[in-house]
Amino acid sequence: MFDIMRPMFESVIEDCVALPESSLDERLRANELAARRLAAERAALVGVIEQRGVFAGEHRTMAAYLRATVNCSNGTAACDRRLARLLTTYPAVGDALHAGHITVDAALQICRVHANRRIREWLGVVVPVLVELAEHTPHREFADHVSGLIAQLDQDGAFTDMDDSIDGRSATVVEVGGEVAIRAHGGDPVQAAQLQTVFDAFVEGEYRDDLAARRAEHGEDADRFPLSRTGAQRRFDALVAIFAAAAGSPDASGLPEPVVHLVVDDRTTHETLVRAGIALPGGNQIELDDDGSIADEAALLTDLADELADDPEAFLSRRCETQNGSPIHPSVVLRALLTGHVRRVVMDSRGVVIDYGTKQRLFTGLARQAAMVMHRTCEAPGCTMPAAWSQVDHNTEWHEGGRTDQSNRTIGCGHHNRRKHRERWRVRRDRRGRAYTLRPDGTILLPVGERPPDLSDDEITEHIRRRVRDLIAARAA
Repeated sequence: MFDIMRPMFESVIEDCVALPESSLDERLRANELAARRLAAERAALVGVIEQRGVFAGEHRTMAAYLRATVNCSNGTAACDRRLARLLTTYPAVGDALHAGHITVDAALQICRVHANRRIREWLGVVVPVLVELAEHTPHREFADHVSGLIAQLDQDGAFTDMDDSIDGRSATVVEVGGEVAIRAHGGDPVQAAQLQTVFDAFVEGEYRDDLAARRAEHGEDADRFPLSRTGAQRRFDALVAIFAAAAGSPDASGLPEPVVHLVVDDRTTHETLVRAGIALPGGNQIELDDDGSIADEAALLTDLADELADDPEAFLSRRCETQNGSPIHPSVVLRALLTGHVRRVVMDSRGVVIDYGTKQRLFTGLARQAAMVMHRTCEAPGCTMPAAWSQVDHNTEWHEGGRTDQSNRTIGCGHHNRRKHRERWRVRRDRRGRAYTLRPDGTILLPVGERPPDLSDDEITEHIRRRVRDLIAARAA
């Protein structure tokens, strides 16, 4: 059997090798669209089979039927059933998947809302918003939106999960077979962000050490040579450096003090303060224990459900998370407000940080920090380079009249920033502020299945700015 199958696959490889690069891209896109269509059809089949009880003749459960019929794992059977239930209940999701506008991964993210019995009733209100968001948003960002929606609607569950994580926190450092094994879990999102910030700072230090060593050895030709350590090796050495620094400074005074950004919209902040009795309106105050802790943290829960009835997009303007996108409970925000150093960051209706200044040539200081708060990675399609290791650049160049403000900023890693200038790419944003990269001929870099977005608002704004610049220049002349 294997001898028969092998030539068949080899012929497929040979067909692919014979294709030009453009055709390879087209073939992959067509393959992905076909996979999405088949996934939607499979979900329909699974849903009908389960509804009719076709499995009952020979199997006790639907999961057993799927395992026996398609020889799949328990995880695959569970995903099939969740997807079938979602698409059967909300055909709009099935339409988008079958047409190829959203991915299977995006549909499974929506399944997370449908699987939560406490908030399932609100899914019908936000399904159109989630489907549109899934089409026009990178997967990781969409998953963060879904996590935020679940945390906002099910704050009782979020509070319980956070409480369990704090109570169940644990860490071990042991030697196993001559190697070190480190494991830690639990805590709250702020602690996670703090630890990650410290770790990233040490990893960056190891990376810069490698760059300096390579430059010292090879001089101006350094970029032609690989670094002495891999990324994985630098991360391990960074962890060792953290332990060494802590051992040399038991009170942790020698460790860098991390700056952790908690991104919270003004309405959530106000409601949290009101319910804690710190802001006067509302009268729903919360008592503090003798030790200063919050007596009834569950009472800090805000109610997004009432807003969704009037505005299904209301959850998109609500943010209560770390800069890494992890949802946080309002009680954590309150502790940070009471005990931490807080920098107020004001955003507009699209979630864009309001301008820090327009007179400076480069994005530095507060302007750079504001841009970094808005994005976790390079904005180029598919790139996952952390924003902290990327560059903040002008979309419309400074010498072309571009302003050094958040509406004209773009975050790119070194590779994509250089490519942007070399290929003369431009970035435009849709009504929600998502960046789209445009080639010089005006075509947009889009993933398979995504239809061209509406960029008219951004184009009108840019046209007005250009017209104002021309008028100012004419008067000066």
